[in-house]
Amino acid sequence: MTTPLLPTAHPAGLSFELLGEVRAWRDGVELPLGAPRQRALLAVLLLRAGSPVGRDHLIDGIWGDATVADGANLVQAYVSKLRRLFEPDRAPRTTGGVLTRVGTSYRLSVGPQQCDLGRFEQSVADARALRSAGQPDAAERTLAAALDSWPGPALTGVSGPLLDVERTRLAELRLAVVEEHAELALQLGGHAWLVPHLLVLTTEHPYRERLWALLMVALYRGSRQADALAAYQRARHTLTENLGLLPGPELRGIEEAILAGRPDPLAPARPADPLVLTRPTPVEPVGAARPGEPVTARETPAARSPYPAEPSPGRPHLALVGTAPATVPAPRAAARGPWADGPARLAR
Repeated sequence: MTTPLLPTAHPAGLSFELLGEVRAWRDGVELPLGAPRQRALLAVLLLRAGSPVGRDHLIDGIWGDATVADGANLVQAYVSKLRRLFEPDRAPRTTGGVLTRVGTSYRLSVGPQQCDLGRFEQSVADARALRSAGQPDAAERTLAAALDSWPGPALTGVSGPLLDVERTRLAELRLAVVEEHAELALQLGGHAWLVPHLLVLTTEHPYRERLWALLMVALYRGSRQADALAAYQRARHTLTENLGLLPGPELRGIEEAILAGRPDPLAPARPADPLVLTRPTPVEPVGAARPGEPVTARETPAARSPYPAEPSPGRPHLALVGTAPATVPAPRAAARGPWADGPARLAR
């Protein structure tokens, strides 16, 4: 498995960041990437790392419909400056090994582990493999560390039609991983810690039904059945009043499970037993003792729950991780990571 956290000191060679400001390092020293358009060109090349990116595609992706005089020469000038930053010892007029030209295209040859986005995606894949292997604790820690390494809205400080689309895609990727991490934390008994963060997330993303579902289950497992049902009514009102839609099957199923008092509202309802036309065997009352058997209290199935009220003793505090609005840059002076408010470190 790969290490999910960003290194505290950047390794020898080149290293890049896209999950926040677009930045680059060489041998641990940050590189001056120049004007915003030059940073934007680097971001496009990083997002397509290893593949040739056509010159016209770069121009359209960075400038869009804006009139730009001599865009081809501007691209070439930016590429030359980046080459000098990445390989300062390269002899003039020699082919570079990092940023090369392929016909009218340019290719940035960097591996996934050289960019924070590549490391994040690998960590998510590792966490899913751990979960599939029956190791939810390790999967939760891996996702928490990966999310904690995402310092703010992706592609901060650069713009262009292509980058605007990518910024939206990356925000969606991050939010999906936040949901996945919250589900794992809920599975491990973290409902008490999850509730305040899910309240914030459902406010920021009111049409995200999965977040409402997780909030309802977290409240219910904290013996807050009324609050869980009230959350469902808020979700229903938001969807019907603003979109004209009813809640989907998952939310409706969780509401039904809560009303029925099932211990696990995320589990599908047990199908009804088939009709038996033979004479049924008399059913003993709950708690009744058979002849010669000592009278003891018996636990009904509905009273049993497979989920602990709190995490098991000795388990480290869950690193709960949320999401920041995609359009509001996170301040650099804030605590690193997406939570920045006391022990839970929630960054809005």
